Amino acid sequence: MGRVLAVALVALAAVALYATTAPAGQQAVTPKQFTALQKRVKTLESNQKQIIEALGVVIHCGFDQGAVATTKAPQYHVTATGETTDFYVLTTSDKDCADFINTPALRNLLKRVH
Repeated sequence: MGRVLAVALVALAAVALYATTAPAGQQAVTPKQFTALQKRVKTLESNQKQIIEALGVVIHCGFDQGAVATTKAPQYHVTATGETTDFYVLTTSDKDCADFINTPALRNLLKRVH
């Protein structure tokens, strides 16, 4: 009788453990949740498109052009022969890139980010 009771208690404990740790069944998504997810996906897709466009502009205007060696001592200027270069300044001869870089909207955006 003691063995039967012990087996029954172990079986009951196993069922209780399974019931508490088993994954839940499928949960229904409400229309409100689905609409919210659709809105988030649309926003993320829009952000992705804007980021890709911005990277295209950066690559075209920044990395596809040249760079000028400059120094800040004793004042900011292009380095002469024998001077140490402090940093390089990206240059462009594309008027559209220069206009884009100098737009007030871009400067305001950069101020907010920085």
